[in-house]
Amino acid sequence: MAEQGKHDHRPDQDHQHGDDKHADQDDHSQGQHRAHDHSDHDHSHDQEHSHGHDHSHKHGESHGHDHKTRFHDPVHAAEFDRRSTMEGIRGSLTTKMIEMLSLSGNEWVLDVATGTGRVARPVSKHIKTGRIVGVDQALAMLDVGHQHKDPISSYSQSAGAADALPLKSNSFDRAFVSFSLHHFGNASGVVKEVIRVLKGGGRFVVLDPIIEEAKDAVDAALEAKINQVFRRTHGPEFRFHTASSIQRLLSKAGYRIPRTNILSYSFNQEGMDGIPTGRHWLEAALELEKETPELAERMKKNYFTWHAHGDHAHVKGSFSYALITGVKPE
Repeated sequence: MAEQGKHDHRPDQDHQHGDDKHADQDDHSQGQHRAHDHSDHDHSHDQEHSHGHDHSHKHGESHGHDHKTRFHDPVHAAEFDRRSTMEGIRGSLTTKMIEMLSLSGNEWVLDVATGTGRVARPVSKHIKTGRIVGVDQALAMLDVGHQHKDPISSYSQSAGAADALPLKSNSFDRAFVSFSLHHFGNASGVVKEVIRVLKGGGRFVVLDPIIEEAKDAVDAALEAKINQVFRRTHGPEFRFHTASSIQRLLSKAGYRIPRTNILSYSFNQEGMDGIPTGRHWLEAALELEKETPELAERMKKNYFTWHAHGDHAHVKGSFSYALITGVKPE
């Protein structure tokens, strides 16, 4: 049974949680879920907007990143979409993210790094006269999403880089980025582009897995190792953020931050099946156990324990996620 608790704080205050930890792809929560909701006056700016422009899926666009991750591979894109699920952890977090978008139904909404549209689909159920525009630089992902037999309502795609959005300034009421901020090598450029295309009072919600704040050199070395392992699969720009580093990105770009919500999901099971990014976390843990025992012990303290037996491992711990709202000044 999930347990949830809340407490408030000033919007510019950093927060640390003693058990901030993570969860890949198909995720199913196992064990407890704790949430910490930090908010001041969570203002909504729900006004009617009309837009005479549409954004189509363009194949001829160039992108500003030379490195092509597996998301640019059509086979992987199709497999990614097939395995995608809005159940378990992702479903729970997406529901909370939609709540934080404060939609009335007539907004124009930007989905940054839309992929195949898996998050846009549940968001679209809350759109009436508005529209969702999904932007992504991975044409393979857009192609798979475009071929869905059950099209997403009130949704269109546009090919482009998140830090160079092919969109007009001051044209969106809402924006969100879900499980993608850690993939951006130029995260500050992304949040600046989003604030450019948002209208005054527009709301941007960031949903991303987070790691613990580094408190000493051992924590810093552990963070470096974790990122190193994930970069083997996700490319050299991959970098996990902390809750406060996301807040700093938003604040520096000019957003007001009225709400920060940290949710932790615990697990106690055989193997990493159903735990987002779990396979890579276990890969890092087993490497540390062989190479750097001191970092392995810190991994156990900060994130999860593991007990290998044969080709399997029992894992117990928790991972955390940040839901942070930034509002563009009027």
